[in-house]
Amino acid sequence: AKFLKEGCIVFNSTMRTSQGRLLVAAIGVIIMSAGINIFTTPLQLYTSGLMGYAQMLRTVLDQYFGLKVTSIDLAGVFYYMINIPIMLLTMRSLGRSFALKTVAYTSLFSLATALIPVPAVPVVDDPLTCVILGAICVGVGDGLVLTCGCSSGGLDVIGLCLSKKGSSFTVGRFSLTFNIFLYAICLFLFNVEVAIYSVIYNFATVM
Repeated sequence: AKFLKEGCIVFNSTMRTSQGRLLVAAIGVIIMSAGINIFTTPLQLYTSGLMGYAQMLRTVLDQYFGLKVTSIDLAGVFYYMINIPIMLLTMRSLGRSFALKTVAYTSLFSLATALIPVPAVPVVDDPLTCVILGAICVGVGDGLVLTCGCSSGGLDVIGLCLSKKGSSFTVGRFSLTFNIFLYAICLFLFNVEVAIYSVIYNFATVM
């Protein structure tokens, strides 16, 4: 209990400064990437949002076209490429400060996802346990990033831009629609089990 109390004091003190919030956001990004690469990628499951599409593109290029790179996870590279127009949109719509932080943390998230080693076999035998652990890491990490007023790119930024322009298509509705298409494609390209576990992961992330 004493350790937890001291940790809370340090965290609250860190969050009171802009430099501290930037550091906490960076830690959140690393936690997200580690959760994805360590727990979900070995099971060939797919996260939500644009990272899910980046992972799917990596798998399609590997399985159908023989493009395989063992030293890095190409999903991180594809995620960054997909986010380039989004980062440009952020600069025009959401202000210079938020745009710069989005560029920085999207770059860090992409780099960490590309470089954090992916275990050859799942670290836990039970797929559901892996899914839940990965979802917890991503949920906690993303929560830290958003709490610090930052973004690691993806659908959240698009949703914010739509909201600012007065669109009735909210961030949550936009993400839900996008992810429905993602998991429908998973069901078509792969199998029911992959789609079901990916959906469970998505819901566990936002709980």
